[in-house]
Parts: sequence; C-alpha cells; structure tokens
Amino acid sequence: MVLDASTLPSHLDLFRLEDFSTTIVCTERFVQACRRLNLDGVSFHPLPMK
Repeated sequence: MVLDASTLPSHLDLFRLEDFSTTIVCTERFVQACRRLNLDGVSFHPLPMK
C-alpha cells in the first residue's frame, strides 16, 4: 500500500481508508502520543507515501 500524500486529510491524526476498512492510518504525532502513554496492544508500521 502506498499513500498519495495529496489526498491525506491534514486536520485528522487518525482515520480509515475506504478500500482498507481494517487498516487504521495515523500521523506520526498520534504514534508519539501513544508511545508517551505507554499503550499496550498497539503496533505501528510506517507506510510509504508518494
């Protein structure tokens, strides 16, 4: 999966893609907040953008 940067919402930190309803996409800011809170059971994987 490669994300088109021009189509990503700039006002959201967390969202789902229409064609991939089981995938939740988040911003780096959201990832950092989860890490600061030491949340268990959440894994993050970077997605490439074009």
